[in-house]
Amino acid sequence: MSFIRAVGVVLLCQCAWGGGGIRLKSRTIDSAQEGYRPRTFPGKYWLVQFNRPPGPELRANRPPGPELRAELARRGFRILSYLPESSLMLEVPDAPDLRDLGVSWSGPLDPGDKLSRLLTEENSGAFLVEFHPGVNPLLARSIARQHGFEVHEVDGLLPGHLLVTGNHHALKLLADHQEVSYILPAGPELLVRRRVYGCPGPITEAGPIADYALADSGWPKDAQGHVALQYMFDSVTQKLDANVARSQVERAFSEWQRYASVTFSPALQAGAAREIEILFATGAHGDSYPFTSITTLAHTFYPAPPNPEPVAGDMHFNDAETWGVGMGIDLFSVALHEAGHALGLGHSDIPTAVMYPYYSLSTGLTNDDIAAIQALYGAAGSQTASPNPPAAPTPPATPAPPTTPPATPPPTGKDTVPPTVTIVSPNYTIVSISAASLAISGTATDNVGVTAVKWTTSTGNSGTASGTSSWSATVPLLVGTNTVTIRAYDAAGNSGWRAVTVVRH
Repeated sequence: MSFIRAVGVVLLCQCAWGGGGIRLKSRTIDSAQEGYRPRTFPGKYWLVQFNRPPGPELRANRPPGPELRAELARRGFRILSYLPESSLMLEVPDAPDLRDLGVSWSGPLDPGDKLSRLLTEENSGAFLVEFHPGVNPLLARSIARQHGFEVHEVDGLLPGHLLVTGNHHALKLLADHQEVSYILPAGPELLVRRRVYGCPGPITEAGPIADYALADSGWPKDAQGHVALQYMFDSVTQKLDANVARSQVERAFSEWQRYASVTFSPALQAGAAREIEILFATGAHGDSYPFTSITTLAHTFYPAPPNPEPVAGDMHFNDAETWGVGMGIDLFSVALHEAGHALGLGHSDIPTAVMYPYYSLSTGLTNDDIAAIQALYGAAGSQTASPNPPAAPTPPATPAPPTTPPATPPPTGKDTVPPTVTIVSPNYTIVSISAASLAISGTATDNVGVTAVKWTTSTGNSGTASGTSSWSATVPLLVGTNTVTIRAYDAAGNSGWRAVTVVRH
């Protein structure tokens, strides 16, 4: 199995009510084997699985429902997030009482549960640190700095998120703090963009799904192994032409449909099963997640299950935003991410993936996104066909005369293939150093030949690297964030590029 497919598959699970353990990205907690023993744990954040909720909720085949959630609130618990397999992350009161609530397992997260598998020993760059909701921002910064991490202030980070740079080996110490919920690699765009936009994650009636959860149930397949969904626009933004707005969302659906055994078609009537309602709204708009500011671009409900119809899969966009096409707040890019949630995907830990917790300008899915959606639904065209009776034999047709080749070959068009650039050293995309320069090297290939390799920095420096197919350069750095771009050129003027972000202390 390739690395990309392995990472994509790590996003996925099939979930059934009370049918298994608590699935995290790091491990699966075997709640059935460990069982539940009423006891208290150090710290104020407990993961609790409810295997037999009381009353009609058991028959409803849904996550912890409103009656159970109301009883938890009455007992002083605060729901922070939902995890498939009917579990909740709770902030517990001073004297927690879980008696008679149908609990099958409870306990805190282990430090290892909070560390993404993509955090490698060689990675000493930038990290996204997520704290449990409600943690004081000053306390969060103090915890990060306590272990030598530099905190970078970035406009638009989600509440409870910190962008830090520091040494990989200190991450385990950071994860020991109960306030920390998850740590994953940070993308270079988080360091270089003045303003970022994050997705709070797919939502359920019981709460948002945590980024440390191994989430996805997806929509049930039909007998042929296929999923057919419908969609309906309840409203569209007036910031764009209505037809343009619709086309960008439909383009996002088509991109997922291109790779997975799912189809999207316009609904003929509202309220149908497996129908995704698309809504542009401001403020309170009929669910429990009002758009209270412009920092939230959109939110999407998970499929059924765990969400009930008709809310399952619905996509809501914040109409207070200034939506654009191909620039600014790109509607297609946001819709592509949200459609992934509507199909059942959680957030990816890979910074370049469409399903990373922070939106970026996208033109299509990455290999990680494709691997994840195909692991859930199979590849497009892979569904089992219905058996058909054998066709009647057809008499052979009269063979067509051979085609005479042209006397002269057609003219060859201009070369439009750009060179391919690979950065060999450093071997990661974000670097944190104290030196005044960076030695960088790599390779460049082209179908005709590379004629030059040049470098530029976001601070205004530029130069030409030594060599072409194998190149190297020493790039000066200023204190702070430097984006170094390597661009290779061929004789036709085509160019290809790669970049590395360097934080100089």
